[in-house]
Amino acid sequence: MVENALLLTIKSILVNMPKKYTETEKENIRKALLREGGECLRLYGVKKTTVDELVRRVDIPKGTFYLFYEHKEALFLDMITTFISELENLYLMKLQELDENHIVTSLTDIFFTILWKFYTDGLYRFLDGNELELVLRKYGNVERDKLKGSFRPILESLFSYFSIEDENDINSFAKGYEALLYILLHVDKIENKESTLRFLIRGLVLQMVE
Repeated sequence: MVENALLLTIKSILVNMPKKYTETEKENIRKALLREGGECLRLYGVKKTTVDELVRRVDIPKGTFYLFYEHKEALFLDMITTFISELENLYLMKLQELDENHIVTSLTDIFFTILWKFYTDGLYRFLDGNELELVLRKYGNVERDKLKGSFRPILESLFSYFSIEDENDINSFAKGYEALLYILLHVDKIENKESTLRFLIRGLVLQMVE
């Protein structure tokens, strides 16, 4: 009986021990954790997402997770900061594909792509203050204030790429788009959510280019 218990303990340790990885493997694991973290966030929220579920999805030993993140909240924080840092690059890349002959359709596609990524990555969950608070409780006031006020300036920056001289107009467009982000909190209750969001974005774009 004692021997069986000892064997089970040893087996558990071996299964959860982190392995050695190349830099490429590490980057692939981090990307997989960010991807599956977003899926778990979308499906379960912060509280119900567990490290066990994350490592099962990525198929890595549990110990490997802690090579990357101190806790699951650190993964979620990485998701937020990574998205913010990549958002402007994504926007600029999409602008290069802009078809000036179909400006409204092109801009609608651009802003829909960003909005839909916000949804599929699960980050819209953090628009619920309670979900964000579950992550930020692990961090100090500086990080908390920085993240809580991070989205509006980014949206204003995106709209500022257009020749809009009136700062009030830029602020209004940013608020309109931010309102669409909050709709994502309840978008699963809407039938044909993709076409509905495109329709709403198109209305915002029409006001912007008039």
